Amino acid sequence: MPAVKTQIQNIVLSVAYEGVKFNLEKLARALDGARYDPEVFPGIAYKSEDPAASFLIFASGKMNCVGAKSMRDARGAIEKLTKKLKKAGIKVKSEPKIQVQNMVASFDFGMEFDLERIARSYENTEYEPEVFPGLVFRMDDPPVVVLLFVSGKGVCAGAKSTKDIRRAAVKITKILAKRR
Repeated sequence: MPAVKTQIQNIVLSVAYEGVKFNLEKLARALDGARYDPEVFPGIAYKSEDPAASFLIFASGKMNCVGAKSMRDARGAIEKLTKKLKKAGIKVKSEPKIQVQNMVASFDFGMEFDLERIARSYENTEYEPEVFPGLVFRMDDPPVVVLLFVSGKGVCAGAKSTKDIRRAAVKITKILAKRR
C-alpha cells in the first residue's frame, strides 16, 4: 500500500489572556476590518491575512483561532494579534494560553476503497451512502474520526496534534492493508 499523503486543512485553537477583559466596542474600532454586532453575536469577528487565520474575540479575554493550516501560522497570527491588542492599549501581562481544540487533515491513500466491505469488516464504522457518501471510521487511539471515500481520499477530524494525524494515517493504512 502506498504512503498516505496528509495535509492539514484547519486548526482550531482556544486562546486565553489571563487577567484580561476586552472592551469589545473599543477593540472593534482599533482592529482594522473587525466586525462587531452585539445584537447578532457576542464577540468580534476578525481576520488575519498573513499568516491567514480568523478569530472570534470575546469580552472575557478569550478567543478562538480557526483556519490556520499549521501550528506555526496559528502562533504567528496570535502573536500579531497580541501586538495589535497591546497597541490598542490592552494591558496583556503574559503570553496567552493556547490550546488545540481540533485539527482537520486531508488524506490521500492513493487507491480506491470498497466502503461496503470495510463497513462489514469493522464494528467502529458507519456507512449509509443514502445519507452521506463517506464511511465514518471512529478510532480510540488516537481519538479521531476518519472519513473514507470511494476515491481513496479521506478526512481526519478531532486530532489534537500532527502526531495524532500521522498515527491515524498509519493505523488506517495497516487496518485496510490486512483486508486487501
